[in-house]
This record gives sequence, structure tokens and C-alpha cells, in this order.
Amino acid sequence: MAPGRVLLCSLLLLSLQLGLGWGPGVRGAPVVEGELRGTQRPQLGGRPRRALASPCQLWSLSLPVAELGLGYASEETVTFRYCAGSCPRGARTQHGLTLAWLRGQGRALGGPCCRPTRYADVAFLDDRHRWQRLPQLSAAACSCG
Repeated sequence: MAPGRVLLCSLLLLSLQLGLGWGPGVRGAPVVEGELRGTQRPQLGGRPRRALASPCQLWSLSLPVAELGLGYASEETVTFRYCAGSCPRGARTQHGLTLAWLRGQGRALGGPCCRPTRYADVAFLDDRHRWQRLPQLSAAACSCG
């Protein structure tokens, strides 16, 4: 993936996690295990769930293609999935153990991050009636790392 695209995707995910998205309920809803279609839209006007207070999990938003911020013109709506939530500091991976040890010595900052471990392509029909396929746009699985 090109560095510019990685940066754009990272900024998009960060803005969604921090609640800097596109209006009420932008944080979306958690994806239920085994859910394939029919993502629920968050209630407008209601208080959005705090993705960062829950465990690391896959979240889902239904967005018009234009709101993806990638410059595509389409009236279609797509499902954008992303990872958000907290990660335990005592993650039992080699990386987690080393990071905890380095943090204890004051040599590293932060902790394990909730991030995608697999991605899914998203396809839609643009305004010129051409199929557009966006590889690895949406998260398909999440983990702390």
C-alpha cells in the first residue's frame, strides 16, 4: 500500500476513534460476531457509544461513498468497518511482554493498540455507472498489538 494511502487511512481511523467524524453517532455500532449484512445505524440525537471504553472490537458505519474522503462520486452507501477499543496492557504476546518491560524502564511510551489484523475490499457503482473496487478499505478482524 502506498505511504500516502496508509497515512490517509490512519488519519481516517484516528478521526473516527476520536469522534471527529461526520455528525451525530459517528462512532458507529459494534459488529456482532458472524454479522454479514444489515449493519444498524446509530440513533441520531442519542449519545454514541464510547468505542474506546469497550474492549478492542470491530465497529461498523454505513456511509455515503462521498463521505469516505477518497474523492469518489457516488450516491451509494457502503459499510465501513474499523477497529476501536481498549487493549489490556498485559497482552501475552512476545511484543506485548517486551513493550511492558520497556515501559517499566521508561524507554517506551504507550501500550498495545487495537488495530485491524485482516482487511476487506469494498466495491460500489460510481456516478458514471462503473464499478469501483477499493482494496483493503474496511477492517475484517481486530486484535491488540
